[in-house]
Amino acid sequence: MPKETPGQMLKRLRLLWRALSGRPKLERDMDEELHFHLEARAADLARGGMPAAEAARRARIEFGAVEGYKESCRESRGLRPFDELRGDLRYAFRVLRKSPSFALTAVVTLALGIGANTAVFSAVKAVLLNQLPYGDPDRLVKLGESDDGDKRAETIGFTTGYDWRRLSHSFASMSLYRRTAGAIVERGQSELVSGLRVNYDFFETLGIRMQIGRGFLPEEDRPDRRYEAILSHGLWMRRFGGDPKIVGRVIRLSDAPFTVVGVLPANFRPLDIPGSPETAEIFEPLGYAVTDSFACRDCQHLQLIARLKPGVPAAKAHAELNTIMAALVRHYPASYPPQATVAFEPLRDHIVGGVGTAFWVLMVAVGFVLLIACVNVANLMLARATGRAREMALRAALGAARWRLVRQLLTESVLLAVCGGVAGVLLGWWCTSELASLAPKEMPRLNEIHMDATVLCFSLAASLLTGLLFGLMPALRTSRADFGKTTGSRTRSSLRDLLVMGELALAFVLAVGAGLLGKSLVRLMNVDPGFDPRNVLTLKTYVYGARYQKPEEELHYYEQAFARLRATPGVESVAMTSLIPLTDFDRAGFHIRDRRATHDSQDPSVDRYSVTPDYFRVMRIPLKRGREFNAQDAAAAPKVAVISETGAREQFPNRDPIGKQIQLGGRDDSKPWMTIVGIVGDVRQYGLDTAFSMAAYFPQAQDLSFGYSLVARTTADPRTLERAARAAFLGVDPTLPVFQVHPLESYLASSLAQRRFTLGLLALFGGLALALAAVGIYGVVSYAVISRTREMGIRMALGAKRHDVLAMVLRQAAVLAGAGLAAGLTASLALTRFLASLLFEVRTIDVPTLGLIAALLAAVALAASYLPARRAASVDPTVALRYE
Repeated sequence: MPKETPGQMLKRLRLLWRALSGRPKLERDMDEELHFHLEARAADLARGGMPAAEAARRARIEFGAVEGYKESCRESRGLRPFDELRGDLRYAFRVLRKSPSFALTAVVTLALGIGANTAVFSAVKAVLLNQLPYGDPDRLVKLGESDDGDKRAETIGFTTGYDWRRLSHSFASMSLYRRTAGAIVERGQSELVSGLRVNYDFFETLGIRMQIGRGFLPEEDRPDRRYEAILSHGLWMRRFGGDPKIVGRVIRLSDAPFTVVGVLPANFRPLDIPGSPETAEIFEPLGYAVTDSFACRDCQHLQLIARLKPGVPAAKAHAELNTIMAALVRHYPASYPPQATVAFEPLRDHIVGGVGTAFWVLMVAVGFVLLIACVNVANLMLARATGRAREMALRAALGAARWRLVRQLLTESVLLAVCGGVAGVLLGWWCTSELASLAPKEMPRLNEIHMDATVLCFSLAASLLTGLLFGLMPALRTSRADFGKTTGSRTRSSLRDLLVMGELALAFVLAVGAGLLGKSLVRLMNVDPGFDPRNVLTLKTYVYGARYQKPEEELHYYEQAFARLRATPGVESVAMTSLIPLTDFDRAGFHIRDRRATHDSQDPSVDRYSVTPDYFRVMRIPLKRGREFNAQDAAAAPKVAVISETGAREQFPNRDPIGKQIQLGGRDDSKPWMTIVGIVGDVRQYGLDTAFSMAAYFPQAQDLSFGYSLVARTTADPRTLERAARAAFLGVDPTLPVFQVHPLESYLASSLAQRRFTLGLLALFGGLALALAAVGIYGVVSYAVISRTREMGIRMALGAKRHDVLAMVLRQAAVLAGAGLAAGLTASLALTRFLASLLFEVRTIDVPTLGLIAALLAAVALAASYLPARRAASVDPTVALRYE
């Protein structure tokens, strides 16, 4: 047979569509034509002398089966399969309408599985699968310096980025950026606007065009020409009313004039920087030069993105940068550690970070829930098949082919699945919005989670697949019916047992995963952060303007606010710090005066904090040796420092660090050195799941070159004092923004939010799987009791006691549960290793957790079996012997 060309195929499809869309007219035309032929033949016979009634009857006999001609006509137009499908659907509707409880149970079970899958797939698609909203995003990469083999690209120094950009040939562009912020004051109310300082070609690198105006020019990206601004669409609408003439307008940002040169489109999503308070809404030129002191090679505070040239493989570009970096290390050994390399990540991987593993785990978990739902419905259909065995046998005896019976049963299954899918989509739509609202705000691309055409197609595919999945085996089994065997067979019973064992195994794997994550979370919550977060209020302030150019003026501002706060009832003590634990980081080189490394880059780095004297008392960080800061540690006093216990242990092993002199940042023997006067306890700055890091503290009065946050210990719930704390600062100067007023415990909760979110969903899915498994084993045992009622009656008539029958049924359930748990244990040993990156101080093979989950599932299985077992033990032998 010659192969059909695409043109012929399209022609056939057009004819088929025309036939389907014109079906009513076709039916009328066939009826009219057949009626015409019958009337014409009857008229011919009547003219021959035959009575009219007999002529009409003879015409119908000669003509034959009218419906046969119609079927031939429909088949010639390709309509027969649609007619058969329509007939199957009508029959399926009638059958399911006769069993509403069965249909409702199956639809609800499937809706739970499909709805959960729809919601989680919406999140997975938005966070992991969707392309980034930039031009040709697969060519975008994130770059950074690495000296410890870390593959995650973080920060870089300006001159290093300048050299990479100048010497590499694999990239179309490279752009540096850093976070910034500015205060906009209108009608006496100040608002802090977060933003980014970026290279002039930053938006070109991202592939973004302005909605209004233009991007930055090369000559504007200089220290003396960096007073242009680009606004986000949201800021333009909110603060400037969407003014179409905004381009060219001069706005004041932190008392400095900036000329607006462009407005970004509404769909632009700025790059986030860890620790940034809000999404960037205003953009300024970076304005660095290699001669700037803060543009040094080891001043790693900038971020770098790059766009690969078309056709250049990522591996080749990475190798080229590593070659350039090795040359820089040789030429500037004082600025780089010997092992310095280039961290290179696709931008999407960098944005998603560690969230990917959690989402894929959740996707597998809801897949298991859907499989368990399918198993339950398959068991329902197998049980129902026993009641339909006579029907199938009769239809087979009347000539129905086996494939025809299978098709009819599969139609019923798919109809159930589609109904469950529709209900699941509605449930998934609600769950998707709830999922987005409950997800931690730190989760990337959270605002992109929604249902769309792809998610609906996924739900449709999941519905059809589940219909085939739970319907195929029951259909094949049921279609083997025969007149001699119209009751449930041993084979069908064994198949139901296997399905229940499978769902118990899946439920065991899910429950073990939730158990491991739960144990990790409990251990994390018991980790000592090194400070006491209870009853501590925090807020951030932004000091700017000519008025505060002198350090004493800024200190006076803080002292006035402190005086107001100390007079507030419920405030116990107050302090300022440049860095709140668990929020951000500020690493600096740690140099010891009497110990000189070959190169300064070989010295370690520490977390750097500028604090007021009461900081350790407010945070309840214990003093281990020496003294804390006091009022005498003023700007003109000798410079002092306090280091952490880990810093003392690692940098001064078997020696007393008190009295030693250090510098933070770059080493400069011409500048004053700080004398260590105390040692305090360690603090976990980067998360409860990270080790203590070295830290160094110095008095705020001796270095005010930082932004500051308040920490205030209260005698009551700190949330009740938020308004008073805000008023204390605004009362001193209402033009200085006060923002992020939160209890310190909220930062602790945020550090655990992603783990809580993952655990909560996995526990929910595990509980749902457990409930479905319990329903499944209940159904199997109940069916076994019903099918063996006569046997049990005979046993009891022959002397068996009620507890013997009860034990017999429970033994059957115990065997099923034991086999399912054994299979689940084997599967969990293989699958839980994928949870390793989400666990904390818990092994993937944790015997206590495995034992507890096994005991829990066994108890649930036996509890689900007890009711049917008790019903079996209550059978009246005389009634059972008459049971059919």
